[in-house]
Amino acid sequence: MAADTSAIIDTDTPLFSGLSVAIITSRQLSLENAQDLSKDITTNGGECTIVDTVPARIEGDIRRYTHIISRTSDFPDYNAALDAFIHVIKPAWVEFCMHKRKLTNPRAYNPDPALILSEVTICCGDLPEGDKEAIMGGVIAMGGQYTSALSKLVTHLIALTLDDDKCELALRKGLKCQIVLPHWFDDCLKLGKKISERPYKLPDPEILSVSANSRRIAPASNADITGAISPIGGGIPSPKSSPAPNSRSLSVFNGRKVMLATDMNLTEHLRTIIEGLIRQGGGEITNNVDEATTYVCLYRSGEDYQIASWKGKEVGNLSWLYYLITHNTWTSPMRRLMHYPIPTKPIPGFESYIISLSNYTGEARIYLESLVKAAGAQFTKTMKSDNTHLITAHKGSEKCDAAKEWNINIVNHLWLEESYAKYEMQSLTIPRYTTFPPRTNLGEVVGKTEIDKAALERHFYKKVVEPRKVPRLSRAKITDDEDVKPASKNRGNTPIADKGKNRANTPTADKVKNMANTPTVDRVKKTRHGTPLRTPAATRLIDEKENEIPPSGGRSAKTRAMSLLHDMADDMTKYEKESKRVGGVVYGGRKASDPDRVGNDKERAKGKKRTSDAMDIDKEEHFKEPQKKAKKSRPSDAMDTDEDEKVKQPHKSAKKSRLPSGKPPILHRLMLSGYQPWVNNLKQESTDTAKLRDLGILVTNNPKDVTLLCAPKIVRTKKFVAALAAAPTLVSTSFIEHCLAENEIPDVEDHPFEDTEGEETYIFGLEESRQRALQNKGHLLRGWQIFCSENVKGGFDTYKDIIEANGGVCTLYRGKNTLKVSKRTINEPGGLAPSGDHSQNQGDDEGDVLYLLSDPDKAADKKMWPSFREVAKKADMVPRIVKTDWLLFVAMSQQMYWEPKYEIKG
Repeated sequence: MAADTSAIIDTDTPLFSGLSVAIITSRQLSLENAQDLSKDITTNGGECTIVDTVPARIEGDIRRYTHIISRTSDFPDYNAALDAFIHVIKPAWVEFCMHKRKLTNPRAYNPDPALILSEVTICCGDLPEGDKEAIMGGVIAMGGQYTSALSKLVTHLIALTLDDDKCELALRKGLKCQIVLPHWFDDCLKLGKKISERPYKLPDPEILSVSANSRRIAPASNADITGAISPIGGGIPSPKSSPAPNSRSLSVFNGRKVMLATDMNLTEHLRTIIEGLIRQGGGEITNNVDEATTYVCLYRSGEDYQIASWKGKEVGNLSWLYYLITHNTWTSPMRRLMHYPIPTKPIPGFESYIISLSNYTGEARIYLESLVKAAGAQFTKTMKSDNTHLITAHKGSEKCDAAKEWNINIVNHLWLEESYAKYEMQSLTIPRYTTFPPRTNLGEVVGKTEIDKAALERHFYKKVVEPRKVPRLSRAKITDDEDVKPASKNRGNTPIADKGKNRANTPTADKVKNMANTPTVDRVKKTRHGTPLRTPAATRLIDEKENEIPPSGGRSAKTRAMSLLHDMADDMTKYEKESKRVGGVVYGGRKASDPDRVGNDKERAKGKKRTSDAMDIDKEEHFKEPQKKAKKSRPSDAMDTDEDEKVKQPHKSAKKSRLPSGKPPILHRLMLSGYQPWVNNLKQESTDTAKLRDLGILVTNNPKDVTLLCAPKIVRTKKFVAALAAAPTLVSTSFIEHCLAENEIPDVEDHPFEDTEGEETYIFGLEESRQRALQNKGHLLRGWQIFCSENVKGGFDTYKDIIEANGGVCTLYRGKNTLKVSKRTINEPGGLAPSGDHSQNQGDDEGDVLYLLSDPDKAADKKMWPSFREVAKKADMVPRIVKTDWLLFVAMSQQMYWEPKYEIKG
């Protein structure tokens, strides 16, 4: 690198003039490379110090440095550097500055593992402008870089086909960038992890190949869990850096005093060996936690654990200690979940869970087994119908098929890891936990989650309470029965105390023991803000939660976080604008025929094909009910608005009040079905959706949130049928046309939904259906378990969503007779529904009938009918195999209705 600096040296002011840089060596950054970097920096006017000790601690005042170069954030002084506003950067920053001949923003080169795209430079091909802007905001927010011009610095070129001009240029110039579909970027952001590009690479991406999707997904190797698969470690370790097999050459314990807790129950022989290794590695052994710099224990409990944690000492378990010995390299015990002591009590809620694994192999499987047990759940190698969760790396296995039939929750390992890291059960509704990118084995991103230090403080630390900086007029005494509130986060080894107090004045173990009787006042707890850089995909996948951001794994100081957020303001504003477009970041860049294009809500999370109105369930078959035609009436004049906001519709000329984000309050949550201007016109849909949101109308695909339902006529689509359960006000498409043309929200009564022909065809009245829906409150099918074949017209997921929108449970049926059945009774309307929480429109419910939605024209379905009848018989119920028309009429009319013509005989 030094040879490339000749053109820079001749400038008036050297490039790195005024910079003082420390270079941290590690396994990822050798001493030789560090010396090359040092030469480049000093030749161009900077000062440089190489830290080549193990552990790599910076001697003296860290604040004398302006930059610290490291390939990883996993070194002892990382948090101290952030607290001191020192830039921690990767070596690539030096090379990039020399290439540009100017100092560039170091933020993109931060080694924080939470910035999943920190080494990525993205260029987009011929994609819609809105998609390009959204991708730019997303990649910058996640630590990467975006460029509009193709150059040798680009690592990823995003395009739809190789016919793109930039793709042709990249191939002609032989650039070493990976050409991938936009699906890759989108899936990375949905997961919050950087996954392999292999299935997304052009010209023949596996995710679009039918034959590839039928092949087994190969297990992935992962170095992040090596040496961290169990909290108790394995056998006695041997240092890898030893010059001879029997040598015990260590330096990782230099200057450290280690205390081994008694809760590990080490034998005298093993303890002697471990203590000998520590001493030979330059460390000392102590039995006094106040003197120790490192505390090793098994559980997050006990007085010594509290003191060590409160004083900011290194607290790890035996597995972590073995890792240090084996690799002779320091690593934070919070970097890997199984390197930190385990809780003594289960994560609240996990004690009742029975969890099994699928598609994880080798160390990843052992690691997840240990994590399940450490979380307090029961682990089973084989899966049975009483399992509550299945954790899988992808959905291609018999266990996954069985889990669908048994209604067992199917999640990826991120749900388990993040629940354990936060010591709090994470919601299964977060799309990140149920995302399974096609042709990807998620075993490749196992072990990348870190312990959440803020969660430890909330749940496990009992720190000394500091007085507020106010006159000491009176102090509330803390009794022995009260918990001491946590104080501010302390990242260094110095205990938190009032300014002016030094280390000598900090409490000892004896003082902590008497802490409960010490008069003091409550201190306002300060929590870590960090830089919450989350995957933009979460904002696209979680229903109408604007700019919701997952927590970062970093532990930076609040002030540094505010500085970083200020630097990112423009990027985040741009991203926030684009992320709210229907379909998200890469929506418009995908073909309508792409089965894995990301949609909204459940369609989007499941990777279903998405168009403005995805599918008309029945285009030819119509209801011909003998029932008397219901009287048609106009939609109610009352306007349904969001229950949380309770905002009334303003007058046309009234000025709109705006939220702190700059957007008006949400007046309507609108669902459209069959709106022709948006069909196969994704760019127009994106533009119109943004205009509507600026007026106060949020376009949603969640049927439970709908207040306005807009369609050109009555259509038997999933959206329309499912939305009726929410009793929305129906409006004509002229309502939307007026909003877009006049840039104002008209009165809904001026745009009534009228379809006399449709009501005659389907033999039900819309207003009567709406009134019943108001009575049902989404519980028409509460307590109902309806089985459904996967061969039915429209697909299983379509009817599953309709049933769930009405409060029921839809179970996939594949011919097995070992399924659980929930039985209803006539005496208890709604079956399993609590009293007062059931539908009032259950007139034709016979109580003991078990329904199966099936297709009479499919031979595969006919083979399953005998086994279904056996299932019903075992449950003491009457089997009834029906056409999907039955469910559609029930959902559209919002009443339970039965007629023999719906039943399939055979």
